[in-house]
Amino acid sequence: MPDHLFVYGTLRAESGHPMTRRLRVGAKLLGRGSTPGALYDFGEYPGAVFAADARYRVIGDVFKLGPNPRLLADLDKYEGFKGEDDDLFRRIPVEVHLDQGGTVEAWTYGLRESPRARLIGAGDFIADRRLRGPKAARP
Repeated sequence: MPDHLFVYGTLRAESGHPMTRRLRVGAKLLGRGSTPGALYDFGEYPGAVFAADARYRVIGDVFKLGPNPRLLADLDKYEGFKGEDDDLFRRIPVEVHLDQGGTVEAWTYGLRESPRARLIGAGDFIADRRLRGPKAARP
């Protein structure tokens, strides 16, 4: 079972979302990383489909989880993950390549299937929001 978490949207350290603050209290930010997958824009938040053979990469932050299991339960609730077949997201393990070198196995929240949404080809939700200007949805 992974003891790291890979986040790529509203939970990223730069987002300023209240759940990000909760994450920073219960886990240690290791830095940026990426993993194979396709990132999609849902307006206020992104979603990703992960696959080892994907032609794109999803960029995000890696956190080392602390010993309190409540944090992961809180994050599951935030992501709407109940472990049911109709959940939009599922919590899955992925291998993340850290920008500073090395890899870690980490939990992440991935979409069950590819959606009908705009692909963020660069794989970076925060950078995409900055480029799209003030009319873009805020993380």
